[in-house]
Amino acid sequence: MKPFHPFINFTTKCLIVCGCVISLLFLLNLRYEQVMDRPYSDADKFRYMNSAYTNIQICNLGSSHGEYAFDYEDLSKKSGYQCFNFAMSSQTYNYDYAILSMYRNHFADDCIMFIPVSYFSFNNEVINETEQEFLDAKYYSFLSPRYIPHYDPYVDIVTHHFPILSAGEDIVKLLPSLSLRAFAAESTPEGGNRPSDEEFLQKALDRYSRHMDHKDEYFLPERIDNLYAILGFCEDHGITPVLITTPYTRYYYGQASVEFKGQFRSLISSIASECGVSYYDYSEDERFSDHLEYFSDADHLNDEGAALFMDIIKQEIPEFADFLSRNHP
Repeated sequence: MKPFHPFINFTTKCLIVCGCVISLLFLLNLRYEQVMDRPYSDADKFRYMNSAYTNIQICNLGSSHGEYAFDYEDLSKKSGYQCFNFAMSSQTYNYDYAILSMYRNHFADDCIMFIPVSYFSFNNEVINETEQEFLDAKYYSFLSPRYIPHYDPYVDIVTHHFPILSAGEDIVKLLPSLSLRAFAAESTPEGGNRPSDEEFLQKALDRYSRHMDHKDEYFLPERIDNLYAILGFCEDHGITPVLITTPYTRYYYGQASVEFKGQFRSLISSIASECGVSYYDYSEDERFSDHLEYFSDADHLNDEGAALFMDIIKQEIPEFADFLSRNHP
């Protein structure tokens, strides 16, 4: 039996070392979860879907344009409609469809859904692979694996159980002194005046460049197919879809060429006609585009702008007015 002793000793040591490494990783992960930023905080709203949103009547999809343009406070709190904003920053149509599939039983029998169509809706807003990985990981925090496009078990484990494995440079947050210095360097003063026209113009240049520059294709076939899938979902579930482009400042829409805008509107009109749905374009609406007080930046409405936008579309979009006339909470 003696020849086996070295092997047993070696195996025992390996198990002890592995146990220590796992324990250390577990402890570091607990600490990291306490000090890490909450990168997916915009997905917190989905935690309450099963308990609070089981009969959604008014909703929207989309990226940040939808997230900031649709303000349901009056409709939900004052009028009693059940409303939900499914939009999140940089959200693409394939994730819109994944979310709809996950929560397909949460819609009322009579429901209206706004589907924002932005200049970048048919390409990818992210500018590199790192951003794409970060965006993808967000959906692991609330979507079931079977609905996640190109599901990756490793990303699931990192997102739900060991975020420290993806900490990267943020690992310094485990060191209190470094963490505090980093926060101080990145913090910005609260308050301040509205940006000047020159600052809005610069923001528009930056935003449009991010959305549109260095793109191989502005109208990816898979994104077009994703939109068709969303419209098919609406038809199958008795939901009234409304395609809509939210308001932009004149500085933002002015960056787009006449040729691009012609292709953009032609594509949407073709999809709308084929699917028998309506499209409403507020991108250059002078009630907004020339009034920078309604915007937080070049292409996102602020709270005041969103409230005005909701008042306008309640009056001007027939599908919305008809829905409200049929449904009185």
